[in-house]
Amino acid sequence: MKRIALVIVGVIGALYVIAIFLPIDPVERRAGTGLSGELAADQDTDWAFLEGRTRAWLETRTWYLVPHSITVSAWPADGILYVGCRQCDTKRWPKNVARDNRVRVKVGDALYERRAIRITDPAERQAVLGARTLEPGLAVFRMAPR
Repeated sequence: MKRIALVIVGVIGALYVIAIFLPIDPVERRAGTGLSGELAADQDTDWAFLEGRTRAWLETRTWYLVPHSITVSAWPADGILYVGCRQCDTKRWPKNVARDNRVRVKVGDALYERRAIRITDPAERQAVLGARTLEPGLAVFRMAPR
């Protein structure tokens, strides 16, 4: 019986270590672990190359070391990348960002290391969101360089 317990603990430990290092990209509403891909050569990019809203992927750091990644809607404004979040109080990733704002953003095949900063200033929100500023439950994060 001890041997079976040791095997089970060993398998669980091995799966945990694999989950920390093996990238599994999110798909639509299904979350993933770390993001796959290579770091972009130019980390100080001007996001103007994006046209309007685009799908991106965001990887956050968890307290238990397994990365958490999700699909997000992102858009550029004045050369800065922004990510929106509806009903943030019900989601895990904004809590991860509040604890550790270092994130990775995947756009296309390139990864960018950023700091996610939640915008609370009404003037900045107005500039980024326009008429949607008062939309209830909508939070916006600025993806600032590290």
